[in-house]
Amino acid sequence: MKYLTVLEVTCVGGKVCETRVEPLMDALLDLEESDHMIEDPDLAANLVTGCVDVQMVVDAADPGAAMVKAFTTLRAAIHAIGDATPGWETASAVGHVAPVASADRLLTPA
Repeated sequence: MKYLTVLEVTCVGGKVCETRVEPLMDALLDLEESDHMIEDPDLAANLVTGCVDVQMVVDAADPGAAMVKAFTTLRAAIHAIGDATPGWETASAVGHVAPVASADRLLTPA
């Protein structure tokens, strides 16, 4: 089943974030090219706050597996651009997942 995932992570410092957005997107696209389970990665960043939202469609057995795949894909992309991720997924990241057919739930304010 295909799931839309949205990961909210924080990049330290606006200037640092600004230099990493394009390489991170390129790394995500490279991973999409080599991994049939990942589709349509995209990101949006607030360079003032350092908040980065990374969205991708993941083909997985269930929502938990989709979120794990999204986190590991993002982690691989972050490492590919030369950055580190110690504790990021438990300390500051937020994840959302929904079946693609119901993905409008993720994109509508509560």
